[in-house]
Amino acid sequence: MSAPSTAITRLDLSFAYGEFDLLANLAKFIGLRVLPVVGVAQEAADFAKVKIASYLSKVEETKRAPKANYSRDYYEWTKDSYALEEHGVEEVVDDATVERYGDVVRAEQICTMRAINRILQRLEFDIAAAVFNTTTWTGAALTTAVATPWTTKATADPVADIDAAHDKVSAGCGEDANTLVLSKKAFRAMVRTDRVEGLLKFDASGLLLATQDGQNLNAVPEAASGLKQLLQVENILVGRGFKNTADKGLAASLSRMWDETMCMLAVIRDDGLDGDLENPMPQVGRTIFSTKNDEPLPASDDAGLGSLIFDEYREEQVRGSVLRPRNKRQVKILHPQCGHLLQGVTA
Repeated sequence: MSAPSTAITRLDLSFAYGEFDLLANLAKFIGLRVLPVVGVAQEAADFAKVKIASYLSKVEETKRAPKANYSRDYYEWTKDSYALEEHGVEEVVDDATVERYGDVVRAEQICTMRAINRILQRLEFDIAAAVFNTTTWTGAALTTAVATPWTTKATADPVADIDAAHDKVSAGCGEDANTLVLSKKAFRAMVRTDRVEGLLKFDASGLLLATQDGQNLNAVPEAASGLKQLLQVENILVGRGFKNTADKGLAASLSRMWDETMCMLAVIRDDGLDGDLENPMPQVGRTIFSTKNDEPLPASDDAGLGSLIFDEYREEQVRGSVLRPRNKRQVKILHPQCGHLLQGVTA
């Protein structure tokens, strides 16, 4: 029989660190807006996924003749599954550091901030990798290489590229795409093209608000509604988070979490924390979190912070307290047909 855990669950750290939304990359993350949160009580299970072909049946005769039967039909589904994995990291609040600098609260805060950033940047990385995935999105129906990169200011036509992607999504799932997902570089290149600037020259105030660097916006605001109307979407999500690809001890090598050469047009549904995996309406995917042990669920705009449970335990060989944030989750693509991946949007 295994020994019971001696770790203390630190509820004060689990719920009271809202101020760290602005920590480093966290304010730049968009992952949970791209694949919204859904909670599950079981950590692994099968679920029914309605086939795209069953969402919209063939147009048929519905008129009933006297004494005749009504037309009857049924829908088809496939079996899908999920299996959550536990994610967590540890940071040591070293007694020697506390003794030297004399502030246990400050040392604990620094360790907490580092741990939060470590675990949530992995979540953002996993979502970005799942959505900008050329293995999942293959073939002409699901992905297109644009003819001219949007960084070619004079001749690129992002509007035509996105219009064509709209048609592919509608043909694939019978729904209109509502969200454009792209990196900051791709967004900036798009709005700087002669094509887009020319079409929005009478909406200059809104376009300026959407692009000024000082605001560092993750989502284009309502004031730039002209841009959304032009691209026929409700939301434009701009991924700005960075990752460091250098090993520990080496100079940082920074690049964006979201591939700067790609852009995704998708059907995204965020029906809040009451959503479920068997939602009858098609959507590109979800981020699944466990609620089996009453774990909290994050909001879509907190980068996953609300999902974290913090443990603390003493480790005498390092003479310090160990802080451990953790959660259980899975990034799940449900219907690839609900998205169209544009490649080569920047050079």
